[in-house]
Amino acid sequence: MSIGKLVSFDSSRGFGFIRPEDGGPDVFVHVNDIGLDEDELRQGRVFEFEVTEGDRGPKAVNLTAVGGQPAPAAPPRHRNRERNSGQLTAAEHRRLITELLLDASPALTAGEILTIRDRLTAFADQHGWLEN
Repeated sequence: MSIGKLVSFDSSRGFGFIRPEDGGPDVFVHVNDIGLDEDELRQGRVFEFEVTEGDRGPKAVNLTAVGGQPAPAAPPRHRNRERNSGQLTAAEHRRLITELLLDASPALTAGEILTIRDRLTAFADQHGWLEN
């Protein structure tokens, strides 16, 4: 069993990623494989899970919330454009890049998606395109 934090989850598409506590690469998670109600999946929540090999790489299954913690509130869907100049947070950037990569090339593995996503996020951050 592994422990990790849910770093992204797109409820409209039914998938996301968990960042393992041990520092390994993020693990793909799909709503059909988790054994929980989808409303329990909130960014930042910590889960215990098993890792299996999916079609695109490592996949989390059989999730259990750690410590009976309540799920943090869902992030707001609409951003205050006056507060920031349209920049994305790093988490939003990673989520959007993941969706684009999955749409553009369904044959990419989870490892390839994570590598490309992380490089693009680092590039955007180096150029000041992301919120601090």
